Amino acid sequence: MSAVYGSCPADIRAGIGPSIAAHHYEVGSEVVQRVRETFGSAAESLLPSQNGSTYFDLWAANQLLLEQSGVGQIEISGLCTACHPEDWYSHRGERGQTGRFGALIALNGSQHG
Repeated sequence: MSAVYGSCPADIRAGIGPSIAAHHYEVGSEVVQRVRETFGSAAESLLPSQNGSTYFDLWAANQLLLEQSGVGQIEISGLCTACHPEDWYSHRGERGQTGRFGALIALNGSQHG
């Protein structure tokens, strides 16, 4: 958006919608390694452990990436798709036996800020 439209990252508003929460997102060593490579010293805060298992906090990881890009306004819905299968599909939460959903995002080209 910065390169194409000249957007200032600090003016961008980002929303992190419904997705699986960390307490449902158990990961293996290959993901742990990639998270550590990608996030460096911040990785451990994204990889909570419980009962010998490691989990990945997608919400915090995406927020961190947005912040590192300079995005100034970030809102996380806090809606876990695995906790609410009556409202959302969750591939992990439903062990692959699920539907799909999508999102439509539009840019209004007539407004210039």
